[in-house]
Amino acid sequence: MKLLAHIPGGTHILHELEPALTTSAQVLMRGFNGELERYQLGEAVDEVEFWSAFGQESSEGEQSVSQEEYLDQLNQVIHSITQRELHKVVLSRKQFVSGKAHAQKTFEALQQLYGSCTVFALIHPEFGSWMGATPEVLLEEVEGGFRSMSLAGTRLKGGLSWGVKELEEQKFVTKEVHRTLKEFGGRVSRDAQTTLEAGPVEHLLTWVNTDKAELVAENALEALHPTPAVCGTPTEKAREVIAATEGYDRALYTGYLAFTAPKLWAVVMLRTMKWTQEGITYFAGGGITKDSVPLSEWMETEHKISALKDAVVFE
Repeated sequence: MKLLAHIPGGTHILHELEPALTTSAQVLMRGFNGELERYQLGEAVDEVEFWSAFGQESSEGEQSVSQEEYLDQLNQVIHSITQRELHKVVLSRKQFVSGKAHAQKTFEALQQLYGSCTVFALIHPEFGSWMGATPEVLLEEVEGGFRSMSLAGTRLKGGLSWGVKELEEQKFVTKEVHRTLKEFGGRVSRDAQTTLEAGPVEHLLTWVNTDKAELVAENALEALHPTPAVCGTPTEKAREVIAATEGYDRALYTGYLAFTAPKLWAVVMLRTMKWTQEGITYFAGGGITKDSVPLSEWMETEHKISALKDAVVFE
């Protein structure tokens, strides 16, 4: 696998990744489903070589999820929630757009537009070529311990207030992240809720902190994944609904990518695109609760996809 990543603060990685054992892994990655993959950094990759190989796979037969299909899925999920089977489900969709685009220039545009995000591009032998700019930190090593980002609720930048639905959605995520970190021992605390700007949209953000300094990163990441921000609550019930409803494999979308050195930095792979010879597949989703309005949820995914499209530099 080849990986190019720009981490906030200036760290830049462009390397061939080689399979590694648990003890020597420098990079961890997993899709929404599937197995955890462990890598160590191999040789540095020439940037020209990387971009010439990027997006060379075929997307023959790739399909989009239509508005009609997504609205029907939303109604199914809301019905399940109102029947008290679960509290929240994160329902996603994909949209394929044909056409030729300039991958390297798009990556540079993402760095400009999403300066506070982790911007990444990778070429994987199974999953293909992916690019994204993710705002969500799954786990970060800080002085005296670790912290995880509870990120949920979406509105266009500049909104005056948050609705009941968004506040409730974020509360579910914060509570579950807090509970998960608490299971590892140590003292867990929460910062004050704030608003995070991510390009043209904003999200509710609460940092959840633990002073468990000897936390084993891999164990904590696997316990946190998938968070309610990308799956729902209760987790297993939400995963069952997603598998039965979405009708496609998320692959790397809403999986995670983690760098273990010099300090742990792990992000959820959001705001992602899969690049192929024929075009780009965009992915977006939203947290569905009993207060969700289907058309509003559709529009939220439209805003997220449009934000990515605005960064793409077409040839």
